[in-house]
This record gives sequence, structure tokens and C-alpha cells, in this order.
Amino acid sequence: MSILQRLGFSGNPDPAPASAPTETAEPVQEVTFHAQEVVDLAKVSLDFLAGLAIPTVYTYAYPPVFLAVWDWLKSYIHKSRDFSQLALGLPRGFGKTALMKLFILYCILFTDKRFILIVCENTQKAINILSDIVDMLDEENIKKTFGHWRLGIETDRQDLKKFGFRGRNIILMAAGADSGIRGITLKNERPDVMLFDDIQSRECADSQVQSEALERWMVGTAMKAKSPRGCLFLFTANMYPTKWSILRKLKSNPNWVKFIAGGILATGESLWQDLQPIDQLMREYENDLAMGRPDIFFAEVLNDETASANHLIDLSKLPALPYEEGDIPGGNFIIIDPATGKIDSDAVAIGYFEVYEGYPVLRELKNDRFSPGDTIREALTLALRHNCRLIVTESVAYQATLNYWFAFICEQMGIFGLEHVEVYPGGMNKNARILNMFKMYAQGEIFVDPSVRSEVHLQIMQFNPLRRDNVDDVLDLLTYAPRVLELYGEFVIAGNILVNHENHNIPVLTAMDNCPF
Repeated sequence: MSILQRLGFSGNPDPAPASAPTETAEPVQEVTFHAQEVVDLAKVSLDFLAGLAIPTVYTYAYPPVFLAVWDWLKSYIHKSRDFSQLALGLPRGFGKTALMKLFILYCILFTDKRFILIVCENTQKAINILSDIVDMLDEENIKKTFGHWRLGIETDRQDLKKFGFRGRNIILMAAGADSGIRGITLKNERPDVMLFDDIQSRECADSQVQSEALERWMVGTAMKAKSPRGCLFLFTANMYPTKWSILRKLKSNPNWVKFIAGGILATGESLWQDLQPIDQLMREYENDLAMGRPDIFFAEVLNDETASANHLIDLSKLPALPYEEGDIPGGNFIIIDPATGKIDSDAVAIGYFEVYEGYPVLRELKNDRFSPGDTIREALTLALRHNCRLIVTESVAYQATLNYWFAFICEQMGIFGLEHVEVYPGGMNKNARILNMFKMYAQGEIFVDPSVRSEVHLQIMQFNPLRRDNVDDVLDLLTYAPRVLELYGEFVIAGNILVNHENHNIPVLTAMDNCPF
């Protein structure tokens, strides 16, 4: 099955030869469509257009946020006598420039735009974008469907293409920032689309003088060269961790319409999981953190312009773990932060802690939208595997009933020696508890094992103390850990869990399949 068929588009694929070898990577297959069907699908579907124009490059279907960006762009490009100013912020490494190339192709194929100006940090980078757009126009799929654009070519320079195509004269021009384009007019036309793609370098963003000069050129020279009949201004970039980042300024400018997304969503998932998996992003973050530059990740991957000023906790200066490989803990316990059962509630977090030199260390973490039965199953699995006798459940509203079912299931299964108790939030509100936990974490009174550090740090760097809707289920576990030691210290000391197999001749975890939930 071809990529286009997987996306749900109709068509008649040509079968592969019977003798074709089986490969791990799916080979590109030809699909036959009626010409008008192709035109209609390419106009409405970003994925179809990408599969059509760059079939050997297009690999992953675009995620929902990119589809929303595409619809957002199309909602402006067809307006007449319009001078909209759009600022698009997408993280580094997520294909924003490739998306812009497809958008320029869309403008050529499906709009009445005549003069498209592409501006980058320097002329060569703009030429590279123009060259890739030309490659799309030269793609056989495009030529067979829309015609040969080169038949009407008048000027064919690296930085300038003038040609007749799709019933109008079209100009594609590449220019570098600070180039001489004041008052530019070609074939009696001025730009009606201006794409500013990554015109600001990191070195420029570090310099107030360079940034202000670039901003003056963009506003005073480039944008003033617009067509009087209308021009769409599109600025695409990622944030820089400096106050002279142009995207940062445009974000607060009420005259620009903004669409800015970070590489990690509020749910903890990657913006584009197929292209940049969350595990890969977190490894990148851990590396930036270890190098002492987490602000780069926050700004350029998360597009968070305030991250460099958010010093709730300096994750690069955490104390060393109080144990070495092979050390035996002085005790252990499990904490469960149950979900409320609401649609928009946090996931269930289950943390396994070990105690070294009197300090709790989060060693293992389960974090998912578990049912009550699965929550019990996961907690018992951890308890039996680590010979942990204490399971503590946050007790709020109906969540307190979870301990009743723990006792019920353990009695049914013949598991003895487990202590399942409750812990209460107390008088301090949640955000205050979490901020206090940050202090303890920074001072070496709570520790996190490297195997689960990325999940913990992800919630830490997304935490906003001014909001009440943070995703903080994992952070809740850490806030309760010192209190568990204080309230239930006698149960933390390692003990023995007994499993009575006389009435259960099947493994304990298999018996959990009979859980009443």
C-alpha cells in the first residue's frame, strides 16, 4: 500500500512485480488518479500535495498542529487586497522551511499571486529554498498534472525565475536580509507574497545593534516594497533566548497574527512524534542541560521566550545521587497519585522510591491513564518485584476508595504483608507544595534516578506557578515523598511480602486478570 493510500485517498495502485524482493522499507508505488481528482486533492490536502511534489522525501504524515497551520495559512492567502502580517513560530528541526516550500508551491498552483519574494538570512539560503521549489515544479507528478512551467520561462537565474504559468506571469525571487530591494518592480509588479524565513541568525539575536538594524531593514525596506494591490507577509522562525529575538517582539505586537508552537505539547507528547520522538527530544534536552545551556532548548525547541528567565530551579546544578551501583537501600515505598476520572484530568502517576541515607530517591515511574484496576495491577507488580511493603495513595474525594480495593484484591489473592495507607495534601495549596519541593530537590533532600529524570524534568520545565492547570502528576509524587517518611517511617523499612499460593495455583499477575474493575 502506498503512502497516499494509507492516507485514505482513492486510486488504482499498479501492483508490484511478483518477483520483487521484500524490503524492510516500503518501496514507492505508482498510483493512478484522474487529473482533476489529483488537482482537487492537492488543493485540500497538505499530505497529498507533499506526496505528489516530493514523493521520495515525504515519509511521515503531517501531525494535527501542522495541518492546523496549513489551514491557517490558506485562510489568508486567498484574501483580496489584503495586507495580513503572519508570524509562524515552529521549533528547530521540525520542518518549518519544508512546509514553507510547499506553501509557495501552493501559491503558484492554486492562487492568483504573481510576485513571491523569498528572504532569508543571506542570499544563498534564499536561493536554496527557491531551488527546492523549482525541483517541486519539475517533479513528474506536478508536470503531468499541472503542466510544464519551463515552457513559459523568460528569466532563469539562480535568484530569479520569471515565467508564464497557470494563466498568469509569475515571478519568484530570492534575496538575503539587508539586500538592495528598495522599490523593487519586475514586469510592472511588486511582491504580493513576502516570506521571511529565518532571517535572523543566533549571532544577530545576541546583538542589539544587529537586531535593530535587521528589524529596520525588514520594516523600512522590504515590507515597504509590497504590491499596492495586497501582500501577505509571512515571518517564520524559532525563538532565541535573547530579548532581541524578532519572533519574540512580533509575539507581543498586536498588528501581527501569531501561530507559535513548541516541540513538546502540554500533554508531554512530541509536536511531531514520527519525525522527532519525545525520547529523542528529551535526550537533546538532557544534553543541553548537562552543557549548562538549557535556555537554548527552552527557546529554540519549546519556543518559550521566557524560559531563560524562569529560575524556579537550576536543573544543571543538582546535587549528586546519594548512592552508587550495588548499594542496598535502607527502605522503599510506592506513592500513587490517582486521576480524578474527569476527561481533562492528569494521568495516574505511580512512583517507586528507595531510601538512601534518609533521603527518598524516585527510582521507577509509571505514568499513564490507568483504570483503577490497572493502577492496582501496576502498583502490586512494583511491590512484589522490589519486595516493597508500603503503598501510599493520595486521598482526595473518591480516590480514597482505592485503598479499599487494594485490601480487597490482596485478600482475594492471598498477598500478606502489604501496608496500603493514605496521605493527605494538608493545608498548603498544590502549587505552593510543588514550589517547596523544588527547593528540596535543589538542596539535595529529594533525588531522582537518571532513568526517570527526563519525565520529571519535563514537567518541571513546563510548570507555571501562576496557573492552576499544570500537568503535575509526577511532581505530586515528589511532594509527598518526605511526608511519607515522616508519617510511615516504620513501614518504609524493607520487609517481607508473602504470597499464599495454596488457593492460587496461578501466577499472581495472571490472577489479577480477575480484578473486579
